Amino acid sequence: MRKLLPALVAVWLCCPSVFAQHKKEKASFGFKAGVNISSFRTAIDYSDFEPTPKLGQVFGAFVQIPLSSRFILQPEFLYSQMGSMAKSTLWGDVTFRYNYFSIPVLLKYKIGKIFSASAGFEANNLVRARQKQTTKTTTITNDIKDFDFAYTAGIATAGKTWTFDIRYIHGSQDVSPAPATTTFFNQAVQLTVGYKLAKKAAKTK
Repeated sequence: MRKLLPALVAVWLCCPSVFAQHKKEKASFGFKAGVNISSFRTAIDYSDFEPTPKLGQVFGAFVQIPLSSRFILQPEFLYSQMGSMAKSTLWGDVTFRYNYFSIPVLLKYKIGKIFSASAGFEANNLVRARQKQTTKTTTITNDIKDFDFAYTAGIATAGKTWTFDIRYIHGSQDVSPAPATTTFFNQAVQLTVGYKLAKKAAKTK
């Protein structure tokens, strides 16, 4: 079930009928890759748990659907590595590595010719979670919530084929492997470079 739901949503979003637009407007498809600078946001300040940022990869595909001369709908289909490093009396020096299949859905607003601002949400479905300590690595997938709903916002610059994005991701679900002891949430700054395979159609008069 963990992997089936995102696959069905991806198929549904990729259906040509979903992207039907005005005859002079066309959707642009592309690929993107980059890094997540992720950490945990704790519910309170724990004296015995101190999260610090870690780097993770993110890569996948995106679709840009023109809604008007200024607004673009952009769903994405990403493999995204989240998590955090931490110092803790419970786990010691530890790195949490959470791998998600993510489906962000963004509404982008063009600012001038090359800049845009975006905001939206993303559905994150857990693929695998691991906890790495000094001497061992443990799989903790079954201890973490399968699904994390996150909010996201950012800015981007784009040319005819290349795009550069920076955005903030704010998770809303407790992703602690020990929820009776700690409560923390995903958060990340995501930096990506994208390449569009299709040129944008001419504007409708």
